[in-house]
Amino acid sequence: MKERQTIIYIISNQRSGSTLIENVLSKSSQIVSVGEAALLSGHIHKTGPGSNWDWNCSCGESLLECDFWNRVYKKMGISNPLEISNTMITAPRGQDKHAQKLKNDKVKSLMNRVYNAVFETSNCNVLVDSSKFAFHGTSLYKDSLFNFKIIYLRRDLRAVSISKQKWWKRYGGEDKSLLRFLLSNYLHRMRYSSILRSVKKEDVYFMKYEEFFENPQKILDEMSGFFGFDVFEMPEYMELNNDHTIAGTPNRFEKRKIKYDDKWRSTAKKHPLFNTLGYILNKVG
Repeated sequence: MKERQTIIYIISNQRSGSTLIENVLSKSSQIVSVGEAALLSGHIHKTGPGSNWDWNCSCGESLLECDFWNRVYKKMGISNPLEISNTMITAPRGQDKHAQKLKNDKVKSLMNRVYNAVFETSNCNVLVDSSKFAFHGTSLYKDSLFNFKIIYLRRDLRAVSISKQKWWKRYGGEDKSLLRFLLSNYLHRMRYSSILRSVKKEDVYFMKYEEFFENPQKILDEMSGFFGFDVFEMPEYMELNNDHTIAGTPNRFEKRKIKYDDKWRSTAKKHPLFNTLGYILNKVG
């Protein structure tokens, strides 16, 4: 294990603030963020999530043209990034279990090479990967060459459900009730909590999105001790500063003041059953 090189992997549901936390951490001179590295191959081949920004790097260039990522490929000994065909680890199921395990082993090896090349290219000793996926992240954790730590980020289930429904409608999804989103997100939380049992407790930093905004500097200071980077001042804005990140919320392209948005509460109050059940599920899960 490389003592001075640490991976901070963020596990969360979608619409839970992982891009914000990743962006805040990237403001440290010791930390480099890659965004959602699990989607690297998709962005290279322009498939899967990312069509809204044409699968480009956050710098605006494609993953074939970005200078930073081309230096990473070079460090990896890859002359043609199109050779990178898969960067996602998925749970083996059914008759193809053995074949999927072999594919996953190749991805683990590849991602260790990606991380190492990013460290060498950036000259940073802490890397943030906000890929979110629990099985992918815990699989990398088990076979990492680095000091691999995890942030488990959770947000109020009602806020996540309302935000997901909004984005779902924006992109033409079928009509789905808030209760369906709520139950789906609760099951997602239970599944991720179960997967995280395979990780040592001392390697997981548990964070509630709402608590972060109660005292951001305090939480940031706690993380500096947990992950081993120097304390730095909490930024006022979420913005891109010469970053080369993959995926994340489309809002990351706009400079935004970092503040807690509780507008979802007024929507929740209009749906008493959803609001009450969401409150209960947050307490029990």
